[in-house]
Amino acid sequence: MRLNRIAFLATLFSILCFGAMFKAWADDEVETYGMPESHDFIQHRSYIGFFGTSANIDNNNDFTGYTSFLTAPVSLTGGGFTNEELDFIPTINRNFGFGGMVGHREGPWAIEMSYWYSTHTASVYSTDVSGNPTTFTTSAVYTTLNFDLKRYFFTTLPLQPFIDLGMNFAYLSSHNTSELFAYDSTTQLFDEYLWSGDQTDTGYGLNLGVGAELYLGDGFSLVGGVIQRFTTFQQINGASKSNLTPDPGDLPTSTTGTTSTGGTNQGSLEGNGLNFYLGMTVGIDQ
Repeated sequence: MRLNRIAFLATLFSILCFGAMFKAWADDEVETYGMPESHDFIQHRSYIGFFGTSANIDNNNDFTGYTSFLTAPVSLTGGGFTNEELDFIPTINRNFGFGGMVGHREGPWAIEMSYWYSTHTASVYSTDVSGNPTTFTTSAVYTTLNFDLKRYFFTTLPLQPFIDLGMNFAYLSSHNTSELFAYDSTTQLFDEYLWSGDQTDTGYGLNLGVGAELYLGDGFSLVGGVIQRFTTFQQINGASKSNLTPDPGDLPTSTTGTTSTGGTNQGSLEGNGLNFYLGMTVGIDQ
């Protein structure tokens, strides 16, 4: 987890430095040592945009539908125990969504903030009392808040490819994938089912992307691209509404006949994914 935090801080520092310097670099592109001004198709531009998305979290990392985490109960001073929380980490299907962006461009550089929203089918795989495999299907919502730095190429043409580097703050909420169990003094087990609740997994990570933008004048453009997200989910907020940190020692045990596979990560959930978007932007200050 310490390495994840160091990588996050390094990424944040790099993006802030690039963002602070991008206007200076753009000015160098426009006019350097008395040379004629640049013939870039877009000199400077503030814009808002709307787009459709195709979003997903890869099912070959920790979001496989087989991973779960058990929060160990704590003994109470007056006797008894806290409840046991079992959180299932689902797998989600790829699905369409939508989003919005706001940004500013100077020369070949742009800084941008965007928000992505999509709904998904989530699946959890476990076994019943007899050991037969079962599948639980529910709904999920996947959202990200992104901050990106873009570098455009072939800037004298209306059609301009770009690369982008950024950071994301990701949230995955799944319905009824967290369960609470109370201690049964008769069986001396945590096998008394209380209720199921929604679970929200939160994290952050790195964006790496490529795309292209077609400018139809300063006021309007069509834009599309592909972004690979490298995201580590650091917290689980489940049925008890307490923020829990995934830990490889929190292995699930049999509760009311349900068993599942414990996580093997080192204190975080890897939730990478390849995502696509296509939309339009409107200039608000040329």
